Amino acid sequence: MDPQRKTAAGPMAPSSLKTARKSFAVCNTYIKNINPQKEIVTVHTSTPNVEHRSFHSEQNQIYQGEVNVLSIINTNKDIMCCKYTEDVKEVAAGFIDGTIRLFDCNTGDCTHTLIDDECRVYPGPVTAIKHRPISKAHPVTNMLLSCYVNGCIKCWKYKYEQCLYTIREKRQTLGLCYHPRYTKFVTFGDDAKLNMYDEEAQTQERSFYSSQRKNIVDGHTSRIFACVFNPKSHHELISGGWDDTILCWDDRQPYATRFFSGIHMCGEGLDFDKPGKQILTCSWQDKDSIQIWDYGSCKLIETIVPDIYQSKLYCGKMVPQTNLIVCGGSEPNILRVVDINMKVTECSIRNNPGSVYGFDFGTVRRKPSKVPDTYKKISEIQNTPRIVFVTGKRLQTVDFG
Repeated sequence: MDPQRKTAAGPMAPSSLKTARKSFAVCNTYIKNINPQKEIVTVHTSTPNVEHRSFHSEQNQIYQGEVNVLSIINTNKDIMCCKYTEDVKEVAAGFIDGTIRLFDCNTGDCTHTLIDDECRVYPGPVTAIKHRPISKAHPVTNMLLSCYVNGCIKCWKYKYEQCLYTIREKRQTLGLCYHPRYTKFVTFGDDAKLNMYDEEAQTQERSFYSSQRKNIVDGHTSRIFACVFNPKSHHELISGGWDDTILCWDDRQPYATRFFSGIHMCGEGLDFDKPGKQILTCSWQDKDSIQIWDYGSCKLIETIVPDIYQSKLYCGKMVPQTNLIVCGGSEPNILRVVDINMKVTECSIRNNPGSVYGFDFGTVRRKPSKVPDTYKKISEIQNTPRIVFVTGKRLQTVDFG
């Protein structure tokens, strides 16, 4: 366990500067309305010239709609992914150097650092952080599962900063996805294969890949960046990647059963609606980046153009129990909440300091106002949970409405 500094950093010898620059720093942390007397907390963990950098809450970001900034944590390394813990009290951020750090949602303090000797010797960016879906059948375990570009899959007991086990794949592992009900998860990477594991046995059950038969599309041919299970099925899942194809799988079949094409995926931009009948695709392409597809027929239902900003999207999810979606990307660096029915952007954050590679849903902070049945509800924005997202070296939390 790394020692935590409890006092402000003092002068540092010149001989120590080179070593210190390699270490991690939380440069500035901004928390809204946690303590009115002290809204800015500076966490000293690096060299003084980094610590004393001035902080401006705006940072040239442009907020459209009812956006409430809850916290901003600036670091000195690029963040690749993030995930709330099961109790939503902390958020885990995966960095480009292979380190995972957990931050307290109320104070912004770095509470835990997850790194072992293997990550130090063979560093690789953290590509995904997940935990088992919460349900009555599966109690809170206080564990996180992470994967890395170097092919490692690690399970962490984060409160003790302990790695429980490691699975090593001979490839670049680019992401993972939990089964919604079973203790299983799927990993995917640059070898165009999906591997399904039993979490309790820590063993691989099977792989999904192409049969490589001519003129038949039943598997991926390039890197896979997204995968999601059908919420209404025990056996069905979909995946997408660089081969511009979304494939539909059934774990009782050897190869993919259906497909539709024209979607270039570079992140977790796939999602099902709650009934499992429609698919959201958020793709990294200049046009038609937000689309809704019919799962049964694999036909396009509609393409959504919510505003004038044609952003290339890395990530996107449907907001539970609403007609809203949240998506983020680059060129421009934007995070936005889109109403599918009205085809408009309800809220957005533009001019972010980096590409929006990923985000995660937290809790709904306020109860929606009661609207009489005689009135038609125009906006569902207040039903959107708080969102933590990564942009460059920043971890930011917002809510809407």
